[in-house]
Amino acid sequence: MRHDTTTSTFATRPAERVIPCIDVSEGAATTPSEVPGLADPADVVGIAAGYARDGAAHLFLDVVGTWADAGYLPDLLRELEKTGLDLLVSVQHGVLPPADTCREMLSAGAGALSVSTSMVREPDRVAEAAGLLGAERLIGVVNCSGDRQRGWHALVDGGATRTDRDAMEVARRFGSLRVRALLANNVDREGTGIGYDLDLTRAAARASRLPVIASGGAGSAEQLSDALRDGDATHVLVNKVVHSGRETVGSLGAALGRCLRAEAE
Repeated sequence: MRHDTTTSTFATRPAERVIPCIDVSEGAATTPSEVPGLADPADVVGIAAGYARDGAAHLFLDVVGTWADAGYLPDLLRELEKTGLDLLVSVQHGVLPPADTCREMLSAGAGALSVSTSMVREPDRVAEAAGLLGAERLIGVVNCSGDRQRGWHALVDGGATRTDRDAMEVARRFGSLRVRALLANNVDREGTGIGYDLDLTRAAARASRLPVIASGGAGSAEQLSDALRDGDATHVLVNKVVHSGRETVGSLGAALGRCLRAEAE
């Protein structure tokens, strides 16, 4: 399952469809976790191990520094791999490093490397990397702003820089490469808890024909269920809602399972 690109290979247990995200800088969580019982609330491995015990199958590791500052990352990945989590790794807002660095990260334990900024600025390099590494070792990320009426414009540099590129054009490009999956994130909703942009996830799924991970706005199990049921998403990304300790991957998975069962009846 780990590196397969087909939707059917993704885990079906509700908690395994919830992908927690940890923001990392200099080898530690950028904000201390408020999850009870952690010996060190900034310890990335400790936080990740808790997510794994709660039933998560995947972890999105968002390294906010540059590749030049990420010399610690191979050792961190080797430790994280011991949790059994499938590691989806983003560095420098989805900038793709040289092929040798990519191979080093994959050998150290990364299941796939995230590509975002590079797809907008250097799409030919991304296509070359897909050929060299295998497209299934890449996760496409479309960071964007907008809505269905205005359309969505792709953003780079972690959402800091607006471009004139149509986000769906970027999604189609990822689809043409057949990368492992596509994460669709509306930065306007990040941290709000108002729910995912389901128009965006549906449009991204149609444009790319890839498994889609909904991102940006998670606040409740019902919103996660909405993304899977109505948003054509295969997985949902969560960050603040679990990092704050307000919910756990297990509690979200259990509630998500109840929502999905009730809807099926």
